Amino acid sequence: MTDAHPSSAEVGVVIVAAGLGTRLGAGMPKALVPLGGEPLVVHAARAARAVRGLRQLVVVAPATHLQQFRSLVPDAVVVAGGSERTDSVAAGLRVLEPGIDVVLVHDAARALAPTALFDRVVTAVREGYDAVVPGLAVHDTVKQVDGAGLVTATPERDELRAVQTPQGFTREALQRAHAGGAAATDDAAMVERSGGRVLVIEGDRRAEKITTAADLQNAASRLQPADGATLIVLGGLPGVGKTTTARALAARKALTHLRVDVIEQAVVDSGLEQHPVGEVGYRVSYELASHHLDLGMTVVADMVNGVPEARDAWRALADRRDVRLLEVELVCNDEAEHRRRASTRVRDIEGLPQPSWEQIQEREYHPWHPDLRIDTAANSPGQAADAILAALTSRGVQERIAP
Repeated sequence: MTDAHPSSAEVGVVIVAAGLGTRLGAGMPKALVPLGGEPLVVHAARAARAVRGLRQLVVVAPATHLQQFRSLVPDAVVVAGGSERTDSVAAGLRVLEPGIDVVLVHDAARALAPTALFDRVVTAVREGYDAVVPGLAVHDTVKQVDGAGLVTATPERDELRAVQTPQGFTREALQRAHAGGAAATDDAAMVERSGGRVLVIEGDRRAEKITTAADLQNAASRLQPADGATLIVLGGLPGVGKTTTARALAARKALTHLRVDVIEQAVVDSGLEQHPVGEVGYRVSYELASHHLDLGMTVVADMVNGVPEARDAWRALADRRDVRLLEVELVCNDEAEHRRRASTRVRDIEGLPQPSWEQIQEREYHPWHPDLRIDTAANSPGQAADAILAALTSRGVQERIAP
């Protein structure tokens, strides 16, 4: 295992989208096949561009369709692929900018792989592995056969994994593997053959590959508006209007409102902790959210959610419960209005300290790439609630509401 990479290492994502998709029978490159009204490559790029630390997005497309791909993914560097997958990945590697230390290679055919999976792969690479591959346990018995179809071995299922993408690499390890000139359908196998250490982490069912018409139909069913359990993570600095928005949302839709402030004050009132209570409120919220999601409820989690660890925990919860996740950030782009709200707020939880404007400004709050960002200086709580409900019934994410 190589030395661990610093958390500040910059990330490049190469989306391989050069396949013609003959088994899908769509009469066009597979990455252009529509899913929920948008091409597969658009879905894949949307998840990739939200990866923490992303420096550059590269899309490798069929040479005959470069302009079409450039119009669909205008923020990406689009290059022509080769006759083999290995050639296409190599083409993507050649255009990566200097300073990128971690490279993710992702198949556009795995269009619904969530950003949380990308982030988990990046985190594992930064822990020091040459390659990191998501994989799912194999439940069927697998037989190894020879050219005549005769069984030569029956591998133990516990030792097998069906691997997925995105696969993550140190840039050095991936370039060294490709320098060997061998072809492979899996880049991690090339790193393995070149002597690198390859780690398999838990994969995600949403990252299943779309190869046939049946696969496409199954993927489309995942995009249907969720009538059952949904997790809405509502974050933002104090004073931007999270609780008033959550209440407006509850007036429009039956849901469970989990307000971390209430939980934290209950912990303090019990005598178990004193303010600030640290992670306790969030940990209790995760468990309560899990319980209500299992009951089929929509849950609105209302808290600052300012650090990557908290955001990852909510994403992991949604993954484990296999429910839809909508991340919403509330901001107040009018600083004078935000300050006025912070200084005039009426305490509605007995004993809960109210942060000053200076404390709000100094609060640790990392940049976020939510599904929906709403400016509450320009939108009332009711308008914000309506925007959230609209996002729940739409297939697109990364929508922004600005002044």
